[in-house]
Amino acid sequence: MICLSANIVKTALVNNNKKNKPVMLVLFSSPRKNGYTKKLLDSFLSAAKNEYDVRIIDCYKLMPKPCIHCGKCETADLCVFDDLDEYNALLNEAEALVFASPVYNLSVPAPLKALIDRSQRYFSKRFSLGIKPPIKKHKKAILLLTCGSNDRSGFEIIEKQLSRMFTIINTELFGKVSIAETDKIKDTTECERQAYELAKSLADIV
Repeated sequence: MICLSANIVKTALVNNNKKNKPVMLVLFSSPRKNGYTKKLLDSFLSAAKNEYDVRIIDCYKLMPKPCIHCGKCETADLCVFDDLDEYNALLNEAEALVFASPVYNLSVPAPLKALIDRSQRYFSKRFSLGIKPPIKKHKKAILLLTCGSNDRSGFEIIEKQLSRMFTIINTELFGKVSIAETDKIKDTTECERQAYELAKSLADIV
């Protein structure tokens, strides 16, 4: 089993006034509801749910339409499609953003990839409409990734893909936990523990 975990140095101040829980938006992108990605996510959320108002979007149920480069978002702060209205509202409100996904062909599955591509709306908002920042509320991002093979390059590629998106949606990577070789391994207890501890670290700065 290959279990990789990395935490980003945390700079936010602890907020002891917790009248309203901050929103955590989870983008779950696995077609398997009881697979390794879900196990990793469940462990993470078991520690995060007490401090965050957790909202989960199942990308396979949402099935976002692909960006068609129609140019609509270059002239107005909206998209020609309305299928992501709820997602965009939550994205603007969230203070934590969780990506839980398996690796497909060294990238994310198609529904999540479409969601990432649709962030073009925020690039247009910044560079065509001149709205700075396109999303006002700063976010901490968490990556929970799994892969069937022992090839870890998919993890790095996904992180690089998301890093460009993060620059435009006012987001910084807080931490990540990845599991490789899920085609062979059975016991992922250690990785699940790391996901739990990562969530606790995130909750400590709320």
